[in-house]
Amino acid sequence: MPERLIVTQPSLQSLAETLDRHAAEKMQAQREAKVAKEWGDLSENAEYKASKEKFRLAGRLQQRMVRELKGLENVGYEIVDPLEWARASGQVLVAGVGVVARVTQGDFTENYLLAGAKDQHLPTDKTLVPVPYTSPLGAALMGQNAPQRIEATIAGELRILTLESLRAPSMEEVLELYPELTPQKS
Repeated sequence: MPERLIVTQPSLQSLAETLDRHAAEKMQAQREAKVAKEWGDLSENAEYKASKEKFRLAGRLQQRMVRELKGLENVGYEIVDPLEWARASGQVLVAGVGVVARVTQGDFTENYLLAGAKDQHLPTDKTLVPVPYTSPLGAALMGQNAPQRIEATIAGELRILTLESLRAPSMEEVLELYPELTPQKS
């Protein structure tokens, strides 16, 4: 595994937007509580109680995002552009971040994209299934050559995987997972 976490630019942007959303929700709840407080007896003021609970929840979610971003800073991270994965040329010999691994488990074969450490938010119903390289499956595949048989503990059980092949993702596959990277037409 790399020394520093590898984080894609879209996932870092998503984390920042989530932090901003929670901060805005907290401020909105605070405003709602202030208005509801003016309505009189706080012991029977359901709107006030609801807005205070909304404020507390938004605050906890905001704190969680701050901790996650500070954790990234403490560990150290490298920002990567997923479009570069599709621009890679040549044969892929070793599984790493940005590589598509074709994996067979039993009678089931799937194409996995070894994605950035914080790419848990990506859709899993596309051509490629994104797997953060820090996940159990991602960690089992990192640094491996194809074809190869791999034993990995995933979801608490030992699994036998066959790493069939490795390749770079196509531009279409990358844009399917990261649509925000689609070039804007002028």
